[in-house]
Amino acid sequence: MKDIEMLLNKYFEGETTSEEERELRHFFTGGLVPDHLQVYRPMFSYFETEHTKFSEPIVETFPLRKKTKTRRKYITYSSGIAAVILLLLGITGTFRELAPSPTNYVVIDGKRYTDAAFVRKQAVAAFREVSLSEEDVFNTLFEDEE
Repeated sequence: MKDIEMLLNKYFEGETTSEEERELRHFFTGGLVPDHLQVYRPMFSYFETEHTKFSEPIVETFPLRKKTKTRRKYITYSSGIAAVILLLLGITGTFRELAPSPTNYVVIDGKRYTDAAFVRKQAVAAFREVSLSEEDVFNTLFEDEE
């Protein structure tokens, strides 16, 4: 009896081993428990039933349904295709950045031109349209002074 009381004290101090806890559970679920220890009987009985309930491993295997297998294949193939597309986009983007492009260009009416002769011809035509005489230039420059 003293052994059980010592084990109870150790249990409540958190110093018992698994074997000692098993001994306490068996003692309190057994038939002869002294009156002064009856208070602990429901607690250890509960622990014993929970312990036996969860001590057996619960292993259930579910067969894969055909739909699940098909879905898994679809996901695998789709992710592979997506990876290839992303890889190709990355490669083409890298080549586009590395490809030589003309360093000089002009945008005229929203279009990009790199031909120097065409650009020169367009510039001369634009300067002719806006050319001013010397008199117009002097009038514009010295208009505020008067």
